[in-house]
Amino acid sequence: MILTRKQTALSLSLLICASAHAGSPDGLNIAAIGDKSALVYANSVKQFFIDYTADGIECGDYALRLQNVHTNDLPPSLGSELALGAVSNQAKHKKLGKILTGFRSKALPHGYDGALAYEVRGGQLRMYGISGAADEKVVVVALPVSEASKQKKFNLAACKALASLPVLAQP
Repeated sequence: MILTRKQTALSLSLLICASAHAGSPDGLNIAAIGDKSALVYANSVKQFFIDYTADGIECGDYALRLQNVHTNDLPPSLGSELALGAVSNQAKHKKLGKILTGFRSKALPHGYDGALAYEVRGGQLRMYGISGAADEKVVVVALPVSEASKQKKFNLAACKALASLPVLAQP
């Protein structure tokens, strides 16, 4: 009889844990925003998402969950000046966050969770993972330009920039 109660309690615990994950949100919805200095890497960003959906991308200790990465048809107010300014300016980060999370479309009924902003500066391709939540720290990853054209290295850098961003939109 005691064994049956323990089994029942264990089964109920497992059901509760399973139901807690049943409503968890899908992956990140990301707006990719490139500076004019990094336009040559726009196709690498698109290939990053293609590679992710085809095979997944291993990025060390980080687990990446992407739903969408949009490079085109972004709201006009999502420019590189605002995105790059959000890296070091809290007011711009807050403004960017409102634009990201407030955007709605058929493909994105809950808006964007964050942005992948990128620029070339000082001989490096710099990628910034910027959450739509203004209180989240911006993740900065730098890759030497000489390495940035290698898709696997590009993918790893983009993965590291995005992996720690939280999914903001609930399903």
